[in-house]
Amino acid sequence: MDEKKLLEEYIRLFGDEPPFPPVHIMKSLVDMKRDGTFEEKMEQFKSFKDEVVSQIEDITGENLSLDHPFFDIDFTEDE
Repeated sequence: MDEKKLLEEYIRLFGDEPPFPPVHIMKSLVDMKRDGTFEEKMEQFKSFKDEVVSQIEDITGENLSLDHPFFDIDFTEDE
């Protein structure tokens, strides 16, 4: 499949505004939007976001990016 067809298929399946998080993160975000807590939780997280990012980068030795393996972890699996 050439790059143009690949891009068309990606857009067809995922929409035209990539990137998209893994399914487990997407579900959490949708749930927060639905129950009206998204803005509140994002505001709460904002105060320690830099510290969390720094700790993840220190532990993994990689800069945090959308492709970082940390985002592959589904913390809800034990629920």
